[in-house]
Amino acid sequence: MKQVTPEAGILRVLQLTALGELLIYPTLRRYIGVSIGNEPSLSRWLVVVLMGPLLLLCFTGIPWFRQRLGSIFLPAALTLFSVYALVDKYVTLIWFTPPPLQELNAVLFMVRVWLLLQIVTGIIATHYHLAWVFLIGLVLSLVDGALSLAFISRDSDLYPVFVVILIVRTFTVSLVSAGIAWLIYRLREQRDALATANRRLAQYASASEQLAVSQERNRLARELHDTLAHSLSGVTVQLEAVNALWEVDQTAAHAMLEQTAQTARSGLTEARRALHALRASPLEDLGLSLAIINLAQSTAARAGLHLDLNIPVKVENIPPEVEQCVYRVAQESLTNVTRHADAQAVRVALLRHNGTLSLTVADDGHGFNANEVDETHYGLRGLEERAHMVGGALCVESLPQLGTTVNLTIALGGQR
Repeated sequence: MKQVTPEAGILRVLQLTALGELLIYPTLRRYIGVSIGNEPSLSRWLVVVLMGPLLLLCFTGIPWFRQRLGSIFLPAALTLFSVYALVDKYVTLIWFTPPPLQELNAVLFMVRVWLLLQIVTGIIATHYHLAWVFLIGLVLSLVDGALSLAFISRDSDLYPVFVVILIVRTFTVSLVSAGIAWLIYRLREQRDALATANRRLAQYASASEQLAVSQERNRLARELHDTLAHSLSGVTVQLEAVNALWEVDQTAAHAMLEQTAQTARSGLTEARRALHALRASPLEDLGLSLAIINLAQSTAARAGLHLDLNIPVKVENIPPEVEQCVYRVAQESLTNVTRHADAQAVRVALLRHNGTLSLTVADDGHGFNANEVDETHYGLRGLEERAHMVGGALCVESLPQLGTTVNLTIALGGQR
């Protein structure tokens, strides 16, 4: 059997079981004992009946035992509970139960031991393979049943009841718990398969994104080559012709110069059109707020990050160049979070207040020493340059193990 550390919920079940044995079981046991005419010495009885639950409560409730034993703690705790359930029963039957009442008490104790063994095997089912669950449940139930035969005669009227309880208990403690273990095993398999599928989907999405970026860059390169490069090449040839004709035929040179100017204007128009294509299309389709929301949500989903969004549904009257800057800073900051931060959560906030637009992207990753970032860190340099181009300021705050916060602030003048 492998050694594992209990989860918080399992540890709480053990503690509540021990507490119930300490607070409820003695009172119930005393009441039943008095009802059937079995009232032992109270002081001696309390010492015996409280010693086991106190030991279990201390073992499961004091952190020192878990820290000291580590992965052995859970098997040790389950062993203690099992031994306690059996030993307490037989100590009570031998020491505190007169012979005429031993058969009845043995049957009653089988029901009580049934509950404890069901808890023990249920916990085993959450941590171990179903074969161990079935084997341990079967052994514990049959051992208790075999020991109970010392107190129950085959000719007794309670013997059929004992047999029925033994069979049903063995079935539930072993087979039902094994069934629970099988279900948990299948759930874990499905969870692992889902995690693997999510990782593959994230990798596929990343690869698709990179491919789309590469294709778009190639398209833009072809477009610039077919427009701007051709225009500049034509202007160069025409200027050389102007230079050659200037001293020979100034009229032809002036005509050629006008044609050169027309070629340059055409090339400028084509260049502006190509540069306009570089503008982030989500801004045109959705607007600044929804574009950043979609960007943050898709990034968080791919990287498995907890996302805290604080962005208004609509931000109006923002100059196009400011929108472009804010979106690109958000895009680059979120990309850095997924690639470098190793974060669990990210916060994205966009606020417009008193003529100022501010964007904040903060993560809880491992951070870095901002003072040690050199001039070759082109990502941050690019963000700072973008901010300065629209009259804004970029502030990056980060310390090792304390996460990173990127804050972009742009004054919009008298705009509201």
